[in-house]
Amino acid sequence: MGTMRLVVDSPDQGTREETSIDRLETLLQSSVGNRTPLWLDISDPGDEEVKLLERVFGFHELALEEVTRPHERPHCDAYAGYYFIVIYAAEYVEGKFAPRELNLFWGENYLVTIHRRPAAVVAALQVAERGWMRHEGRHEYGIACLAYALFESIVHGYFVVQDRVRERIDRIEQGILEGAEGAAADLFKLRKDLLQVPRLLAPTGHVLEEVLRRDRGIPPALRPYFADVEDHATHVLAEIDTYRDLLSAALDVQVFYSFNRLGITMKRLTAITVIIMVPNFVASIFGMNFSRIPGSDWPLGFFIVAAALMVMVAWGFIHSRLLKWL
Repeated sequence: MGTMRLVVDSPDQGTREETSIDRLETLLQSSVGNRTPLWLDISDPGDEEVKLLERVFGFHELALEEVTRPHERPHCDAYAGYYFIVIYAAEYVEGKFAPRELNLFWGENYLVTIHRRPAAVVAALQVAERGWMRHEGRHEYGIACLAYALFESIVHGYFVVQDRVRERIDRIEQGILEGAEGAAADLFKLRKDLLQVPRLLAPTGHVLEEVLRRDRGIPPALRPYFADVEDHATHVLAEIDTYRDLLSAALDVQVFYSFNRLGITMKRLTAITVIIMVPNFVASIFGMNFSRIPGSDWPLGFFIVAAALMVMVAWGFIHSRLLKWL
């Protein structure tokens, strides 16, 4: 069973108040003439809440079906006298992008918000309510002012996610340059996360464009505000596309650094092999099981050969350093 909250903003008294859900039908009928804005917020909708929406508002059964079926794609459907809108708020949880669904019924004098109480949506609703109350023209613009404040707060959340993604990209780039373990894995995880962003957030701009394209619902003086929010949404998605390009470039850098480190390792191994190979060859000759080896009967033969081997090792080391293999 869900919870419902009804807010009435009376233009005559200039005050906002929460009231009982039992007054919803009466207030809805009386607000038609005086355009008193009504905001009904429903959390975790169940069968009772859906039946109330059908009985009091007369919403279309297809729209109500989408309310009970989460994870719908973002879109805007125009019905007789109201819009049904599905949008997503953005949240960044434990280093991962998490879209949060929000359903809206937007009529001439009411706004119904339906959600399942994710933190991002609850925060967006709280910010929208404060922005609605502070807006000087809220009584003049009616319920469209609340809709604008809600869209603005949701799109503002996109910027927060954008900043978190930018910070994560910076860490990945730094890890790649420093050769940190796991940088490539983080890069691929972030690329996978960003694949969800255009599919769920990009249509928000299309929803606003669809609302602006239609004549009803938005007062002319408020249309520039909606256009500004649409522009912000488009800007965020453009930045996300840029981030995907940055990740592709970071992947190229990761591959380059991997091959570069492999080449350095191979040069070092080659240098070590050369340094050891020549002394080992000479030592192996003197270790052969022959009855007489030149120099083996010299009193200082061992020391001479050992000194020669040390010179060979030193020469190999110096030569490798000059070639910058070590």
